[in-house]
Amino acid sequence: MKKRHFRTLAMMAVVASMGMTSCKQLYYQVYDVKSDAMKQEDNSLVYENSDLKVMYNLWGKDGSVGFILQNKTDKDLFVDMDKTFFILNGQANDYFKNREYTSTTTDVASVGYGFSQTYWGVNGYWPTQYYVPTTASALTKQMKGQSHGITTKEKQIVCIPARAYKVISEYKVSPRFVKTCERSKDFPKRTANVANYSESSSPMKFKNRIAYSFDSDCKNLQHIENSFYVSSVTNYSKKAAVEKVREKTDCYSSQKQKREYFKIGGPDKFYRTYHSQGTAGSDMYD
Repeated sequence: MKKRHFRTLAMMAVVASMGMTSCKQLYYQVYDVKSDAMKQEDNSLVYENSDLKVMYNLWGKDGSVGFILQNKTDKDLFVDMDKTFFILNGQANDYFKNREYTSTTTDVASVGYGFSQTYWGVNGYWPTQYYVPTTASALTKQMKGQSHGITTKEKQIVCIPARAYKVISEYKVSPRFVKTCERSKDFPKRTANVANYSESSSPMKFKNRIAYSFDSDCKNLQHIENSFYVSSVTNYSKKAAVEKVREKTDCYSSQKQKREYFKIGGPDKFYRTYHSQGTAGSDMYD
């Protein structure tokens, strides 16, 4: 009887231990971004001159720095990708790598560069509401399912026709997590400010340097730089960051299903996710 009693207690302890470690709580670390040379309009961060308009929306996991480049003129505009760079904390990263791609039926297939989390809404280039993505998004499945096996080489010089635009996307900021070692800040009940930075003190500065010309051989190149820096970091619990909304699944159906949307977010922010494993005290970063 005693052996059976001890065995039962041991099993209860194991189950309790599993429950403590498996109770994961989701948190969002959100990075606010500033750019002195860009303005916010229509849910985009915008740089504009007489030749072109460049639009960003950083919101998403790890912060995509992909951009929409719109030709404002009546002549073709040419971007020299070999002389266009993403620069992170002073380190230049090439956009042109002379790669080969398998074409797909997605909108960005003609661009020849990697697809980001950027997506379009009815009322602009990005939606006013941000849907909370699942681990395997429908778009990812669509891209995998629509490959035709036709291989093309990426272009060094990308032509943007008159009064048209193209999407160029390749890199993410992917910052390191900021950890305070104060549980009330690292795992807040709702929100907690973690850090504030000036442009000079920011640990994360990044920019796109874009080279363009109106000559097809890219003579007489002009350069623009769209610069950003992380200005603050805030932690959010899932309850503070996300809300569930009941909405119709089809315009001809009365049925509704719950979907999750961010209560936070904007073109000048991005996030990373992490988990706390309840009373075990350990945490995991995604």
